[in-house]
Amino acid sequence: MFEWKHEYLPSFREIPEPLAPVIRALERLDNIKYEEIVVKRSKRFERLTGLKLLLNAIEREIIRQPTRYMANYTINSVPVNVIPRVGDPGPCTETLLVFIGSADIFELRLLEAIEHSGALCRNTTKYVIFYALKWDDVVWKRHEQSFKMINVTVFLKPFGRPPARLL
Repeated sequence: MFEWKHEYLPSFREIPEPLAPVIRALERLDNIKYEEIVVKRSKRFERLTGLKLLLNAIEREIIRQPTRYMANYTINSVPVNVIPRVGDPGPCTETLLVFIGSADIFELRLLEAIEHSGALCRNTTKYVIFYALKWDDVVWKRHEQSFKMINVTVFLKPFGRPPARLL
C-alpha cells in the first residue's frame, strides 16, 4: 500500500513565478463553472469534457486562442500548450495545460500529457498543470514514474480546490 501525498499550495508564493498567472486564471474559471453548476442544479447535470472546459475558458477570455500574430494559446500573457488540442498545434512552450472533464477518459489525458511533454516537446516543456473535474489517484500512481523520467514539474488544480504540486 502506498501513502498518497499532495503538497497543497495555500499561497501563490510557493508556485513558480511563470505559473502564478496561469493558476490565478484557473481560479477564475472555477468561480465561473461553480456559478453555472449552481444555476443548472435544478436541471439535469451536464457531464463536461475537457474540450468543453477549454472552449468555456476561451469564451470567457480566460484563455486566448492563437491568432496570426500570436502562435500559441495564452493565459495572462503566458504562452501555453493545451490538451485537448483545438486546431493546429503551435510551437512548444514551457507550460502544458491539460483539461480533464468529468466525461473524459482520465488515463487517456495522462497519456496525452506524457506524449506531449516526453516526445513532442521534450526539451521545452517544464511544467504540466492538470485542471481536473475528476482525478484518479490509482491511475496517476501507475503513470507518475513517466513524468519523473521526463523531468517535468506537475501541478494538479482540482476544480474548486487549491492547487497541489504532485512532482
